Amino acid sequence: MASKIFGGANLSEIARSARQREDASGGRADRTQPGRPVLAAAELALTGRVVPALERENIFSVDARRCRAWAHHNRTAAWYTRDRCQDLIESIAKDGQQEPAVARKLAGDPNFDYELIYGMRRRFACEFLNAKLKLRVIEADDARAAVLMHIENADRQDITPMERALSFQSQLEAKIFPTQDALSDAIGLTKGQVSKLVKAATLMRQGTISQLFPDKSTVPVDAAYKLATLWDRPGAKEVILKAAQNLLQKERAGRSPADLLKALIASLDRSRKFDPVQRHYNVGAAGRVIVTRNARGKVTLAFPEGLVNVEKSAVFVAIEQIMKDLI
Repeated sequence: MASKIFGGANLSEIARSARQREDASGGRADRTQPGRPVLAAAELALTGRVVPALERENIFSVDARRCRAWAHHNRTAAWYTRDRCQDLIESIAKDGQQEPAVARKLAGDPNFDYELIYGMRRRFACEFLNAKLKLRVIEADDARAAVLMHIENADRQDITPMERALSFQSQLEAKIFPTQDALSDAIGLTKGQVSKLVKAATLMRQGTISQLFPDKSTVPVDAAYKLATLWDRPGAKEVILKAAQNLLQKERAGRSPADLLKALIASLDRSRKFDPVQRHYNVGAAGRVIVTRNARGKVTLAFPEGLVNVEKSAVFVAIEQIMKDLI
């Protein structure tokens, strides 16, 4: 079965795209367009072909405590607990570390010697076991590092869409990729997919809303994107922030991230103001209904003569007309 990246792209398709671009440019990545140089790194990760910028690499066994995460790593801090790394702890204790992490050498940092492009769970497990961490040390710029990390984690079910979204947002803010288009081109996702992920991630930067989700990895992207879109409507920001503050103070306990987002979205409906309405409608030949809507949008139907002598079909016709008039 073909391996899939988040968003549906085949990893083999990325490699094929990279090869086509190299062939078209005489065997060299196109360095005149932002984001394009990383495609050679994508091909290297998939096929093992060597490019000059990455051909110098060595594997070392190092003190895990001397390794820090790359600033744009796509795992959140919530992962680094014994419970969430127990599988690796047991595996490394039994069979040793099977796959090295990938890192770049640091200079001028008194606390760390390497930064991990990927492999932070391996780092945690090794530190927990007081074991050396195996590293593949490479030379790669940030753009290549982003692609290598994306490909390494593409098929990992434990990397959530929101974690990828936050990583993409971080890379764009740091100008690793100058535009969303350049990012989408480099990692093999469509522009629409990248745009949706980044917009959803922006919501997690809004103070009070951010506090609602201590573990942002669990936040569903679709609901976050919907709320982020509603956020742009006139007056919506104030309503959503007030609802978030209420949830933070007294109503958050026991609610899932999806439920919290649903409550924030619903707060906009509750805040809407409606013109009060009272109208009379005929129901068939013998009945009538009085329709009342208050300023909060609540609609009440009253049948003064009851429904005993009214055809059911006539009631449905009247309700259909009421809905057309009020919605």
